[in-house]
Amino acid sequence: MSKLPAVRVKDPTTGKDVELAPIKVWTLAPKTRKGVKIGLFKSPETGKFFRAKVPDDYPAK
Repeated sequence: MSKLPAVRVKDPTTGKDVELAPIKVWTLAPKTRKGVKIGLFKSPETGKFFRAKVPDDYPAK
């Protein structure tokens, strides 16, 4: 299992900007449009999971 590069995201549980590596990355798209890439992250302070948008050129797992 390769380690994904870190991304700067806003942690909604604490409200802080943190740099985290996502656990999983996938594309969320309706059938007729391009869509966006979403990453699953775990808050380092609270331990809760959250989703956030990652850049379109980010490598998918």
